[in-house]
Amino acid sequence: MTHRFIGPLAWTGVGLMLGLPALLGLLPDLTLPDHWALHPSAGLHQNPLNLWTCAWLHANTRHLVANLGGLALILSLGWILKLPPRTALAWLLAWPITHLALLLDPRLDTYFGLSGVLHAGLSIIATSLITETNPDRATKWTTTYGWALLLGMLAKCWLENPDWQALLPRPGLGMNTAPMSHWAGAVVGIGITLTLPLLGTHRCSKSRP
Repeated sequence: MTHRFIGPLAWTGVGLMLGLPALLGLLPDLTLPDHWALHPSAGLHQNPLNLWTCAWLHANTRHLVANLGGLALILSLGWILKLPPRTALAWLLAWPITHLALLLDPRLDTYFGLSGVLHAGLSIIATSLITETNPDRATKWTTTYGWALLLGMLAKCWLENPDWQALLPRPGLGMNTAPMSHWAGAVVGIGITLTLPLLGTHRCSKSRP
């Protein structure tokens, strides 16, 4: 196995942790427990495991299939762009932190689904391309693509909810969506991607004699 496959494999591993438990929701005789949902209105007074489990719970089959389609796209980008291993770590950390950020909006009573973490994954990809310093990977194309992806995603977050509502109806999915989760994922993904290299530099500087 060559080194260039380690990052995409790690990225896929995080995606499988997100997607495989959610797939159980497609089984006809299995219903995922409602107590896996996150309740931002309850703040910290809830099971901390909900920061992870809420991603696996979906309102209905259409909601699940739409999110799994987005997850498949993000996993494909991981292989096409040969993402480095640190992006997988950033995505893994963004999973609970995105949902933790949702606790800042107590207007939202219940949240579940992959959409927040998917937006975090996209922002991690975009920010990694923009800040890439490896001369073997950094090109004008990667930077341009990163900015296009990031600005496009932020524009989408703004245009879908310019009034900053807690919930928006999505008739196509047969449910209400929580668009603030998209902002949470995008901002958390950017923050973690920019912070991880700084932490690595700090550890290296402290280890020098």
